[in-house]
Amino acid sequence: MKQQATKIAFNENLKNLSNASYIHFSGHGVFNFDYPLLSLLALADSIESTVGAVPPCPPESPETPRYVTMRSGRKANPEKCLTLREIFADLELSRCNLVTLSACETGLTSSTEMTDEYIGLPSGFLYAGSMNVVSTLWSVDDFGTAILMIKFYQELQPEVSVAVALNCAQNWMRAVSREDFEVWVKSLNLDKKSRQSVELWLVLYPEEQPFSHPKYWAAFCATGY
Repeated sequence: MKQQATKIAFNENLKNLSNASYIHFSGHGVFNFDYPLLSLLALADSIESTVGAVPPCPPESPETPRYVTMRSGRKANPEKCLTLREIFADLELSRCNLVTLSACETGLTSSTEMTDEYIGLPSGFLYAGSMNVVSTLWSVDDFGTAILMIKFYQELQPEVSVAVALNCAQNWMRAVSREDFEVWVKSLNLDKKSRQSVELWLVLYPEEQPFSHPKYWAAFCATGY
């Protein structure tokens, strides 16, 4: 359950995480342009419930965790999140083939005068040992992202690279017709609630090629070896 994905639970499962071949994160991501090491993946109970509350004073250095403002205006507490600083310092993912960051802005990077490298969540997971990272360059549509991720994992076969599988999934979404999409959905054997969600979405968006707009697929990129 998503409510159980707390920082405490995450830390208790670091050993299990180090043995994982594939890691998938679905939730909220924040890239902090002022202090890239405070970029984060929001875990359960990390987002303040009160919208518009006055946050603490801005941090003077990235050594002092403060609330990070999300695009929605809500505040995320880095102490309850997985920050880029912690990814660099604590994660050991030498057995991991792929980390998928299915959240907004997880692929953004920033460079500083102190280094010629680009710092971002993908570089943190690569440094931790993952061979590949799939991330996003801007805010993404929840429904479109769910469809893209299903198709991506279908395309991800042992003989197919992560980049090729992602590109195939994106090309499919861009070109798939409404009729072919409905046939594909039936092949998934979704539960009743999920089928109803798809049907409602198709009613709201009756285009012949429902995912042709780049907002549904273009934000995702693959980084790795």
